[in-house]
Amino acid sequence: MIGDPKLGRASASFALAAAVTVLFNTVLAWAKDAYHPLNEFMGSIAGHNWTTQGLTDIILFFALGLAFMKIGWAEKIAPQRLIFLLAASVAVAAIGLFAWYALF
Repeated sequence: MIGDPKLGRASASFALAAAVTVLFNTVLAWAKDAYHPLNEFMGSIAGHNWTTQGLTDIILFFALGLAFMKIGWAEKIAPQRLIFLLAASVAVAAIGLFAWYALF
């Protein structure tokens, strides 16, 4: 292998967008469960609060991925660091959601 491994602009940008979106999804799940008017509002948008949450996540993922691509600095992050960041965000989200629904 010659040189340092690199991810392309799109791969790096959307990996970073996925990490942020996973954490956002967790916080949004907490918020809508803790604040009933938000849950009702989200349910009124697309017929069910989870549908609205999923659509919000998809929109955020693509918006962030495209924004990170335009900025161009995500590709400068080492691939191993991006993989760790993505895996850590998924682990934090999993623990956070498990704790939220198990304890509250």
